[in-house]
Order: sequence, then structure tokens, then C-alpha cells
Amino acid sequence: MSAQHPPPAAATSTASDATDATDATDATDATDATDATDATDATDAGIRISDAATRVGVSARTLRYYEELGLLTPSLYTAGGERRYTTEDLAHLERILELREVLGMNLDEIRDFLALETRLDELKATYRANKGDTTKKARALQKATLQEVAELNESLAKQLTDKLARMNAFQTKLAGDAQRCREILAEME
Repeated sequence: MSAQHPPPAAATSTASDATDATDATDATDATDATDATDATDATDAGIRISDAATRVGVSARTLRYYEELGLLTPSLYTAGGERRYTTEDLAHLERILELREVLGMNLDEIRDFLALETRLDELKATYRANKGDTTKKARALQKATLQEVAELNESLAKQLTDKLARMNAFQTKLAGDAQRCREILAEME
């Protein structure tokens, strides 16, 4: 909401007119600040399940099902027990949908993949927290952390490679079937 300030005062304005204009401006600015705070509070309070579902293009039932499977848990609940989704929850949901729709992963594969990504995030935080420490113990922890990160990344890469190989095999089969149909059509002419 933009503040609407009174028109400039005429040259004959009194000091009282200037004070009234300032008071009106201050009141409008205070209202704007309250509106901004309310918007922030609404964001901090999360959004309803139906609104979250609409934003990402799934049903509320899908969100409940993902929660039931442990894939997505709302960060917040109202006093009455209603789910509230934060911006981070929506980003997590979009990641789930990306893995499902783009990579064709099933829900078990998504759960495993997300668990590995979560572990990677934890390891990265551990590494960064100890990065500047040069003691022998810290260096050993850094090496162990990097070793686990490398292994997890290799595991994720292998999962994707395996998935892509299956997709390529299916694509090759479809192309072969289409080619065979074209050949039969050509023979029929």
C-alpha cells in the first residue's frame, strides 16, 4: 500500500496546517508499517494446505499422503491442528515433484534420494564449521566428512545413471517399435 501524502500546502499555510499534514503522513506510514508486519506475520504463520496445494499444482490429498509417507511434514500447525506450510516446505515439495516428474522416480526412490540429500546438507554444514581448524583431530574429521560426501554424491550419481539407462532403454524400444510399424506400413503400400 503506498502512502498518500496531502497536496503541498499553499504559501499561506499556518504552522498548524503543517503539523496536521505531518500527523496525517505519520499515521499513513504507521498503517503501511502495520500492513507490512501483518504480511510478514502471515508468511511466518505459513499457508493453508489448500493454498499450498494450489501453488504447486497438486491436491491437498497429495500433501496429506506425502505427509503420511514421511516425504513432507508441514513446519507449522495452528492451535486447532491445521497444517501450515512455509516457504521452505513449498521448496521441499517442489523438489519432490521435480524428482517425480522430471526424473520419473517413484515415492520410495524419492524418499531415499531426499534422505541422501539431507545427509549431504548435514555433512556440508559440519565441514564448513570445521573448515578453518587445522588440528590433527579436525583434519581427520574433515577427511572423514569429505569421504562420506564423495560416497554419497557417487551414490546419487549412480541412482541417476541407472534411472537414465532404464529410460534410454525404454526410449530405444519405443523408437524400434515405431520403426517396425513404419516398415510394415511401407510394405502394405
